[in-house]
Amino acid sequence: MKRFFISQHPTFGSYKNPIADKVEQSPYYYWWLALTLNRDYTDFCAASSTGKNMHNHPLKEIFNDFGDVRYEGDKYKAFALWWRRKVNETETMGEYLFSEPVTPQKVALIEDEATAKNLLTDASSILINIPKNLSRKQIDKALENIFRKELTFEKGRRMRNPIRSNARYSLSKPIKAHSLKTAFDIILVEREAQEIGKKMSNIQLADACGIKINVSSTTKSEQSDLAEYETYLLSTTVSRKKKLAKTAIANAANGLFP
Repeated sequence: MKRFFISQHPTFGSYKNPIADKVEQSPYYYWWLALTLNRDYTDFCAASSTGKNMHNHPLKEIFNDFGDVRYEGDKYKAFALWWRRKVNETETMGEYLFSEPVTPQKVALIEDEATAKNLLTDASSILINIPKNLSRKQIDKALENIFRKELTFEKGRRMRNPIRSNARYSLSKPIKAHSLKTAFDIILVEREAQEIGKKMSNIQLADACGIKINVSSTTKSEQSDLAEYETYLLSTTVSRKKKLAKTAIANAANGLFP
């Protein structure tokens, strides 16, 4: 059965040779990437691989679910292998962590206690009691009031809100993948520079990551020193993106993202 994901699941083009642009369209890729960049988590992975007893470590629970995310070589191939890793007889890692539970996707009469209990904790469903002694008009009116309060019907494609998710792990808020890409591109470039002892300014990071600032003609006319203003905006943008990535990297080890 094909599993459902509230947020955009990754596509690869080819599992053996994933297409970067396709992979980067999924926020789940950046969740995995954040864990690979969390030094506390990768240190825990390394210690666990040696057989060291880490039973009471605060990262143990996350490790039990996400596993060892360390890799060498191409990060897109590494992610594809991790995403498709079998965790049990029926689920891959991606399905196990991020897909919605398998539930009937149809309106149906509930006739057993177990299903009713499950639906009570299912944020994507509504459990309604309808007394049989009510008139059809009373029932229709009551249902309309419930639907108005609990459901939003929209024309065209509905925005998928991760708040409605029942997956083991879901995004803390809706976020666009391209925003995450820019943030993580900055962090990766900065870390590569730090590894060779080089410090990069926000402007240098913006240039390396191809970040541009668009200033309206009205705003341009209001600035006495346009070049200085654009530099300020660019630096501020990089700072904001760096904060997003660093927060996401820290949160990932706590089972949260971003």
